[in-house]
Order: sequence, then C-alpha cells, then structure tokens
Amino acid sequence: MDFSFNAATFRDLFHNTVAPYLEGDELADVAMGEADKNSPQNLLAAMDQAIDVIARADADAAVQQEMSAESIGMLEEKDISTIGQYTLDILEAMVAHIQEKTGEQNRELLRLSIPVSLWVARRGGKLSQIDMPVNSLAAYANEVSEPHALEELAGIIREVIDACDDDIRRDLEQTNMMRPWRILNLNYGIVATRSHNPELIEHAYDALIKNLPKDARQFFKEGMQQMDIIGYPDEVRVVVERYNQMWGSESSLH
Repeated sequence: MDFSFNAATFRDLFHNTVAPYLEGDELADVAMGEADKNSPQNLLAAMDQAIDVIARADADAAVQQEMSAESIGMLEEKDISTIGQYTLDILEAMVAHIQEKTGEQNRELLRLSIPVSLWVARRGGKLSQIDMPVNSLAAYANEVSEPHALEELAGIIREVIDACDDDIRRDLEQTNMMRPWRILNLNYGIVATRSHNPELIEHAYDALIKNLPKDARQFFKEGMQQMDIIGYPDEVRVVVERYNQMWGSESSLH
C-alpha cells in the first residue's frame, strides 16, 4: 500500500481518471472563454503546473542531501503547505465538476488527495483542509482486512493527523459529529485495533485521548463490546481492557 506522491504516476492517474468525463467540454470552454478558472481545461492545465512545482520541490529535496538548504533555496513549511493546498483545491474543483455532470463524486479522483496530503506531511508542511483525504482513508479502511495492510493504513492516517494545522487541532466545531478531525482520529483508533498490533493500538489510543478527549470514553466502551462480538486476540483485548479501565469511567477524562 504505497500512497507516496510520484509526479509521473499522479499525472497519469489524474488525466486518465478525468478524461472520460470531459468529452465535449472543450467546446464549452471555448464558448466561455478563459475567464472561468474552474473550467475543465483550465483545471487540467493548473494541475499540470502544480505537479511540475511538486516535482521540482522533490528534486531540490534530493539535492539537499549533498548541499545545504540555504545554498539551494529550499522551500519553507509555509510554501509546502501552500503548494499542497493549491493542488488539493484544483482536485476538489475537478471532483465538483464531474459530480455536477454525473450526480456523484468520483472515488478514484478523491483518492488522489491522499498522496498530495502525504507529500505535504513528509515535506514538513501543514494541512488546513482534510475532507477529501479523510473520506478516502475511511473508504480504504472499509476495504482492507489483512492485519499488515491495516498497520500500513494506520501509519498513513497518523501521518495525516500529525500534519494537521493548529486550526484543525483546536477542534472548535465539536457539535458536528461528522467533522473530519473527529472521523480521522476515530478511524485511526479503529484501524489500529483491527491491525491486532498492541504497540500500534497504544499509539492510536493515546492520540485519541489527546485529540478527542470527549469521545475517548465511549470509544473504549464500545471497543470492549467489540472484543466479544468479533473475537479479537487476547493481546488486543488486554490493551483495550486496560484503556477502558483507565479512561472508561465517568470521571476518568475530566
């Protein structure tokens, strides 16, 4: 399960995914002129430019191994974050265009948000919008069942969590039960549990307590119920039981 950003692969996937939906759009673009930045052809061109920028940044990162950052003008965190968000904005606009034509979101196009988000995370940037990667990672979680694949997926989810900016981490919209930050952290705990890796489960549960303290108690309570329903291994049950005992009572998280 490799979601790393590769410029050539990403470009091919993007163009091949959108091509079937853009037949006839060229004439519409001509009729509208070039003023609409969200026209399909303008979005294609903008995405190609964004991919080129990322590819150049990756090339600079490779050179950095033998030269100092100052000598080659390495991108700073804010630059990485801006490039990543710009790329995600283009992707989201194309998703919206195809949804307008078909009435549904294209799953494969949405999933391209994962390598972009990981690129930002691995280059030291910050993510300010996580709707698309969160939904895509949740969909993957529903498709994966092998413990080793779940371990890998949990690691990817953790990378996205760690790259979220301070505004997301403040978690101000706590009345919205479907907010991406909440879904992301809950899925981290669920995927880690399903991996049957005790160490990974502990990391995910510690993150859950820190990031979603108001949800942790109920999460651990329901986790204990799942131990019997699904029949998890004893080493998993021990971890879940320990966290449930520590944090599952009414006063534990106060």
